[in-house]
Amino acid sequence: MRERTLTWIPVLLGTALLVAAALVACCRYGVHNLFILQQEDLAGKATWEDLGPTPGADEGYTPQGIAWVDGRLVFANSWKDTRSRVYEIDPKDMKVLRWFDMPPEAVHTSGLSWDGAGLWAVDYISNRAYRIDLEASLTDGMAVVLGSFDTGLGGTSACAVVELEGKSLLAISDFMRTRRTYLVRREEALASGNALSAIEFSYENEGFSQGLEYAEGNLFETENKFRSAVVNRLDIRRLRDTGSARESIIRQYPAPERGVEDLVFGDGTMWTSDEQVFRFYRGRLE
Repeated sequence: MRERTLTWIPVLLGTALLVAAALVACCRYGVHNLFILQQEDLAGKATWEDLGPTPGADEGYTPQGIAWVDGRLVFANSWKDTRSRVYEIDPKDMKVLRWFDMPPEAVHTSGLSWDGAGLWAVDYISNRAYRIDLEASLTDGMAVVLGSFDTGLGGTSACAVVELEGKSLLAISDFMRTRRTYLVRREEALASGNALSAIEFSYENEGFSQGLEYAEGNLFETENKFRSAVVNRLDIRRLRDTGSARESIIRQYPAPERGVEDLVFGDGTMWTSDEQVFRFYRGRLE
């Protein structure tokens, strides 16, 4: 019995060391944040309204990017990584008005944002950012690309136009690979064809970033966590100074479902979709 007990001691010690190493790695790389919600004093309230299915829901076409342009929703979905289509939608009845297809290499257009004159789109598969002539694209049925650049990322997942202290930036998040969001000088990146030389600053995400929106001087970011999803309201200057989403959260709101996607403010409310249930939502944050 004594010999059998002694045989198990190295195994137990090895297991304990592995567990300890895993815990240290989780803390070092922020993986523990995937399980943790913010403290109660930062928890906000959100009221969500279900607006019905996203285009192609019956076929399993995944909802992705969303933007607000002149009183219309602009929404992208992915046709099982074979094609991405962008739709113009009337928010009054959620009916599709017009649509266009993205370039053939952009089959998972995960983020959209409007800069006042052109539509920005980022794609998870091509890992490129595109500036698009929206009206010409909706007229032709194919994306009219004004310029594009390589994001240099491995899982480009969302974007938002940001104007900060006189600088024209594009926030671009990297889903899962680095779990960081990068603020890029967008015109410089367009000129060079690459984002890496034009990064203004970046910060670590709490979870897996799925959507970005810049409004009221703050950055809003949707994130998937294990068994939950949230909308974070972030102090953008604190993000620049700390490099950490967790240290920059002003409020954290519950998302409508666990697979929350891109988000946008329009007509005084927030609009988003969910890739687990393939539905649109409109919400008010408190």
